[in-house]
Amino acid sequence: MLDPKVIELVDRMVRVQFEERETQLGREILQEKYREAKSGGPSSVTVDRVYDLCSHDIGIRTQIVWQNLVRVLSQTGIVASETLGEELKTVVRSYHSSIYNHPFQSLQAASTNFAPRRPLTDAWERAVMKIEAEIDFFVLSLLRHAEAKGQQPGSPQPVFHFHSPVGAIQTGPGATANVVQNLAAQDKEALRRALDLVRDALSDVDDFPGNPKAEIVELVAEAESEVGKPSPNQTRLRSILTAVASVIQTVGSLQPAYQALKVALLPLGIALP
Repeated sequence: MLDPKVIELVDRMVRVQFEERETQLGREILQEKYREAKSGGPSSVTVDRVYDLCSHDIGIRTQIVWQNLVRVLSQTGIVASETLGEELKTVVRSYHSSIYNHPFQSLQAASTNFAPRRPLTDAWERAVMKIEAEIDFFVLSLLRHAEAKGQQPGSPQPVFHFHSPVGAIQTGPGATANVVQNLAAQDKEALRRALDLVRDALSDVDDFPGNPKAEIVELVAEAESEVGKPSPNQTRLRSILTAVASVIQTVGSLQPAYQALKVALLPLGIALP
């Protein structure tokens, strides 16, 4: 059974990040509404776009739960067992209302004139299926590692370091983990939107202490170019975007752009403060 203290700590971390998601989704929907107003009024296209935003938000929220769960377990230690997978899946599914309700209400509010093209429950089921596959991989990796060490399932394990959300495991000093993960179309779109916000926000900034603005603008352009490729180099993207985020995170006027970038980086396994 998972330690109740672990669950409590995960919940505290998740709640804060969910509040950030509410703010971010609200901004994104307002942008769509602004585009709608400029184009002449309500349309089914706007509802489709809001549906995509809410669907993506559900996926991100589900990833947030799993990411924080793995983060806490990696630091506090974990026991590999045959029941661990179901326990972890139960924790993720226990957040159903917290994950689903706000995006659903946001979509309902935006769909007064046109109905969404399909139920938002589809997004929840897709998100859970994705995370549960990662949980199965995560637990199988732990059990195989225990077998390799000649340990019995259920025996205490050393502290592992996990590179969430993709499930690669680093098991000791000098060990490395090679992660291969293809970015989904919606993940690439989220990165594009975040980079658009960063680029636009940079136009209102004169310079950064120790970092010329021109260099940051160049990095953003490089990231946009990489995201636009059929198979982006994720190692390069992580390096570029982490550098951009570290510079813009302390600038008050860039906080909306930073928050968007922070969420868009989750599928790349980067958890920004």
